[in-house]
Amino acid sequence: MRKFFTLLTMCFLATAVMAVEIEFDPAVDKGDFSGTQAKAYTVTKDGITIAVSNGMIAQYKDLFAYRVYKGQTATISSTIGNITGIEISTQVRNDTTWGGGGFVANLGTYNAPAGEYVANWYGDAAQVQLKAEAYQVRAIKIKVTVGEAGLIPPTITPAGGTYYEPINVNITCGAEGAKIYYTTDGNDPTTSSREFTAPFAVSSNMTVKAISALNGEVSNVVTAVYKFEEKPMFGFGKMWDVADETQVTFDYDATVIWQGGNNNNYLYAYDETGFGLVYGNTGNSYKIGDIIPAGFKGKKTTYKGEPELASPQGFKAATSRIVPTAEVITASQVNHDHWAHYVVIKNATISGDGKTITDASGSCEMYNGTFNVPLPSNMSATHDIYGIVGVFSNYQVLPLSFDEAPVPTPDPDPIDVECIEDLYNLSKTDKGHFTKPLTTIYQNGPYLYVQDYDGHYSLAYGSVAYTEFVNGDFINDAVAGWTVYSGNNQLVPVADTFVKAGHGNEVDPVIMPIEEVSADLVHWFLGFEDVTVAQEGDDVYMYDATGKLKLYDAHFKVLEGVDLSTIYYVEGFLTVYSDEMELFPTKVLYGPGYGIKGDVNNDGEINIGDVNALIDLILNGGDIDAGTFWRADVAEDGELGLGDVNGLIDMILNM
Repeated sequence: MRKFFTLLTMCFLATAVMAVEIEFDPAVDKGDFSGTQAKAYTVTKDGITIAVSNGMIAQYKDLFAYRVYKGQTATISSTIGNITGIEISTQVRNDTTWGGGGFVANLGTYNAPAGEYVANWYGDAAQVQLKAEAYQVRAIKIKVTVGEAGLIPPTITPAGGTYYEPINVNITCGAEGAKIYYTTDGNDPTTSSREFTAPFAVSSNMTVKAISALNGEVSNVVTAVYKFEEKPMFGFGKMWDVADETQVTFDYDATVIWQGGNNNNYLYAYDETGFGLVYGNTGNSYKIGDIIPAGFKGKKTTYKGEPELASPQGFKAATSRIVPTAEVITASQVNHDHWAHYVVIKNATISGDGKTITDASGSCEMYNGTFNVPLPSNMSATHDIYGIVGVFSNYQVLPLSFDEAPVPTPDPDPIDVECIEDLYNLSKTDKGHFTKPLTTIYQNGPYLYVQDYDGHYSLAYGSVAYTEFVNGDFINDAVAGWTVYSGNNQLVPVADTFVKAGHGNEVDPVIMPIEEVSADLVHWFLGFEDVTVAQEGDDVYMYDATGKLKLYDAHFKVLEGVDLSTIYYVEGFLTVYSDEMELFPTKVLYGPGYGIKGDVNNDGEINIGDVNALIDLILNGGDIDAGTFWRADVAEDGELGLGDVNGLIDMILNM
């Protein structure tokens, strides 16, 4: 009986350490994912969970794939024992977009040999996180191994892939006391190969292979294949290759598909690399087929699972025009693979509410709220629907025209105006040509504040050709439209006409007490003296003897790192948002917390008590601390005397 129990125990232990493989097939194992919209999803099978922070499960050509979007993670965890291996099979080679080389592991060793379709992770952990750092990864199969780990292989960093500048390669191993052996000629290493002792430089194509060895045991071989190329040109098709918030510059001319909606803030275009969406004020109005010169830039963001170019800059006027041809697709093909494409769905019907397109292949959504194109008069007939594939809750067609392909309409000539008020009297669809110069006051990114010859102020918000304007620069022959934001009129510059023509007199801020600030001073350049600044909850307010005004510093960030209690002067531009007046500060003066000029006794008020305190200082002399001296030196001449008394009395009488 005892022998039987021992034998049974040995069998159990042998079973416990035997490796178990769990395979995930995206065509079958979909977990909680459904629909066609990118989202977080989780797939669980036999004690293994794959949690993707943002992506989708979708078919491309004949294969389904687990998609993990760039910058997102696939976290693989186990409740049945430690994970010792992960095999990822992809639609394309590891060293191309969508390949396994896009992943970086948070621990263990991740190996994605260039030219192959399978990548592997080795280690010993209950949870492994793979981040799609290089680009989106599409896995057509994921195999997870749980069981005995063996000797942990080394880790080669940086991961193999394509590089454009020399790198330093490092090899580490998590097994304490293990030695690392490596080769650089493509052959598998042995314990007779070169031992790794220090990082080494790599500047040409090279295959690095490594093993770890300890007490006669040798790990699996790990490989990193490095390729060196000239830095590729950037275009819409490369947007997935960069992380969100990255500033990117486009190296290809772009062809406009359509611009419109929300003050012309939606611009769909394509270049040699792919299709894309620019969201924001480009400073130009483009027609279908317009060619935008290379060199424009912005910030890469992601919306509803698709990349966008936000905060656009450097968009120049079109150099020529080649009207594009729509791509013929069916309603069932309105999906991620055609996002931002210019398409036509032929012989289709439109539902009575204008929200659904149906053809022989099926149905898709249609949304006309972006460009507000007139619907056909006969909705019961079949139509050819020209549009762009967009996305919100689902992928949908944004119609541009029906039955006939859209064509560019001629641009009207700008109308001559002398001042900003003349421009505001034009229709919002018109452009004004300033026959007299505009003077720039302040620029920060897309925010450019200007003054015309008549002393009117405005914000010119958007992309401009010259991006280093300073106070006093002037612009000749500027062309602009106008719009309303939060109830405030502002200029919409035509980018290539906003160019520095010279430098003249700087514009000084209008100094005034806070009580004189009113909504009709929006975009004025204002200055405030003898103020205190303090935080109130989430907001910051500025005070003087007459009142208070909110400071909104999110745009220009001049208050960052400043002790608010030391500020005594603020200048900036007035705006009104949600019916509350705010100042966008552009400059502050601050010192070591001296308080308010004239408040000699530092009690927060300026009155006769301060006059008495000032006279006592003058009569008694002696040592005076820096703060008291600054508050008492009303004349700001560096000494205390009768001029300060007179100045203080005038200050009190004029309050």
